[in-house]
Amino acid sequence: MSDYSLDSIDTKLGEMLTNSSHMFDLSMNCLLGDTNLDTVKENLYSTDKTINELHRDVRRELIVHSAVNSRNLDVPLLLAYMTMSKDIERIGDYCKNIFEIAETGNSFTKEAEELENFLSLRDRISGFIVNLQTCLSLDEKDKVQELIASGAEVGKEIDEKITSLLENKLEVKYPVATTLFYRYLKRVILHIVNAATAIIMPTDKIDYIDE
Repeated sequence: MSDYSLDSIDTKLGEMLTNSSHMFDLSMNCLLGDTNLDTVKENLYSTDKTINELHRDVRRELIVHSAVNSRNLDVPLLLAYMTMSKDIERIGDYCKNIFEIAETGNSFTKEAEELENFLSLRDRISGFIVNLQTCLSLDEKDKVQELIASGAEVGKEIDEKITSLLENKLEVKYPVATTLFYRYLKRVILHIVNAATAIIMPTDKIDYIDE
């Protein structure tokens, strides 16, 4: 997705994803493991601030690029960058939400029946973030499409879990916290998928993976 004059923005998006991956791992380990919350909270929130600063940098660079190249401006490309940057920035926000579930005293380490599923989701979503970074640097359409399809599939699995919880068909120790957890994971996936659509889809199709 790179243009020679936009390499700096590609780099910043990559940095945002690296930091998003770090935040996701921290928040998930707090909820699914025995990580001491006090030891990672400052790191988590400072990393989120770094992501926000990079997001603002991307916006500024896009504005400057628009002004300098006004006669030969690739508007769809700039809109795609703007969309991707915002979607990546939102990943960090949902990681904070996941951490806050742990902060309220909820721990899923003893959810024997669901823990295996939680750990599987953690690994798959963590992989999605890494894959998005790879797709951004390689710009290979097949890999992007595979990421979009895989993300949509996991999102549907999570929807089924949420429905089962709301209909009292799934018994868990913390039903409210578990429902929120699944919702936050789904939002993380949606932002990853939305960012991926910005790499390969026309501007009017970005975020609309089912149409």
